[in-house]
Amino acid sequence: MNMKKRIEFTLTILAVVFGSACLPFYGFISGTDREPAGFSIPKADIIYQALNHRLSIQDESNNLIGFVNADGSGNTLIKLKYRAYNPVFSVEAGGLYFRENLTDRIELQGGGGPTYFLSSSGIYKDCGSFYTGQFIFPVLTTSYLLESDSSEIELADMKTCKVIKRLLEIPTRDPELRVIDSAYPSFSGKSMIFTETFRLQQKDVIYIMDIETGSVREVLQAGYNASFSPDDQRIAYVGDNGIYIANADGTGSKLIVRIDFNSYWESADRSSSSVETPYPFWSSDGTSLVYHKCTNFDCQDLSNFSIYKVDVNSGQEQKIVDGGLYPVWIK
Repeated sequence: MNMKKRIEFTLTILAVVFGSACLPFYGFISGTDREPAGFSIPKADIIYQALNHRLSIQDESNNLIGFVNADGSGNTLIKLKYRAYNPVFSVEAGGLYFRENLTDRIELQGGGGPTYFLSSSGIYKDCGSFYTGQFIFPVLTTSYLLESDSSEIELADMKTCKVIKRLLEIPTRDPELRVIDSAYPSFSGKSMIFTETFRLQQKDVIYIMDIETGSVREVLQAGYNASFSPDDQRIAYVGDNGIYIANADGTGSKLIVRIDFNSYWESADRSSSSVETPYPFWSSDGTSLVYHKCTNFDCQDLSNFSIYKVDVNSGQEQKIVDGGLYPVWIK
C-alpha cells in the first residue's frame, strides 16, 4: 500500500521553459492594503502554520501564523486580514509570503489561492496572478520566490509579479500517472530538489534539478518531502518509517527520526481523508531539522500535530510547540 495516501495532482517533468507566463488572475488589492497601525511581525527563529483551537480537518478553520524560537520560547500567534496558509519569511525582503485559500473554506490546507507579500510594517503586495495550489517555498534571494500550484513549479520575481522560469509543468496526458509531490530550492539558489511519485508503481523518486540548465539527476528511489542542507551537501527527506538524512548524491542514508505512520494511515482510513505528512527543513547552521508530526493516535484532529526539532548529529528530538504545521526556519 502506498504510504502517503494524500491528495495528489498529476504532473510530470519537462525541460526548463524560459520567459514569462500569462496566468489567470485570482486576487486583487485596491490601493494600499495594510494591517492596522502599530502592526509588527514578531522576531523569532521559526515561522509555522498555527492552529488556534481544537480543530479537525472537517471543521471550519480560523488559521493563524505562529512565530517561535528554536527552544520553544517566545511563541506568538498573529491573525492577518487574509486567511494566510503555508507562510515563509524572508529576512532579505523584510517580510513574509503566504497564500490565501479561495476555493475551500473548510480544510486548513484546502485549495489554492493568490500569493501575497506582507512587509514588516504591515503593507501588503498582491501577486494574485500566482495561483498557488500547494506550497510557497522559501525565497532564493530578496525578490525571487519558488511557488507551486497544481500544474507547475515556477521561479517568480516578486517585485514585478512575473514568472522568470517555469521549471515543472503538467503534460496534456500522462499514461504513467506521475505526480510531482514536493519541491525545495537549495540555499545557494542553484538547484531544486523534488519528488516524483509513480502512482501505478506505487513508488517515489527524489531528483535534483539544476535551475539554470534544467538538467535533472536521480538521487533516491524512495522518499519524498526532501530539502537541502545549507551547504547543499546533504538532504533530509521522509521515508517509510520516519525522517532520514543522506548525502546529496543519495548515499549514506540514515534514519534520524522514527515515526509510526501506521497511526496516520489508520486514522485517515477511518475518516476517508488525507493527513499532513512531515516536511523537514534545515536550520541555517545545518545542525538541526524542524518539522511537524502527529503526537497521538488521532491524526485527523489537527490540534494533535506539534512542531519538533532534531539535532542531526545526536538524533536528540525536542518538542518546540503544540498545535502547528509546516514550520520553516527564518533565515
